[in-house]
Amino acid sequence: MDSRKSPRKILLAVREDGVDARLLASARSLCQRMDAELDILVRCTKDALPAELGEFIRELRAAGLPYSLSQRADLRRRDIVDYANGHECISSVVIDSLEGWETVAADRASDPWARLACPLVTAAPPRTPGASG
Repeated sequence: MDSRKSPRKILLAVREDGVDARLLASARSLCQRMDAELDILVRCTKDALPAELGEFIRELRAAGLPYSLSQRADLRRRDIVDYANGHECISSVVIDSLEGWETVAADRASDPWARLACPLVTAAPPRTPGASG
């Protein structure tokens, strides 16, 4: 085991259609500022990672930044909250946006984010005025 291993971790939850440079840079920057490792949960229906995420992983390796990666075909808000709350070393959760995760949840009336025991950081790109979505 690495003696430099940090007891703190940042959880980055990513959807294959929601990967962008701002999200990845926010997670990496937070890890560096907090001297934390990075746990990455990816909702990905394909075997291969999105290209942007693959490049990000290569950058983490090159920089020697510790990370773990888990791919799941189904990743809901509740799964993210349960993962973070179940690992006391998780200091913060980073997602792209609150929008869109709701469509994945089976129970839209519940608000799993309210149960999250650590800060939630959203790093969505700025919305274009007049854009629908």
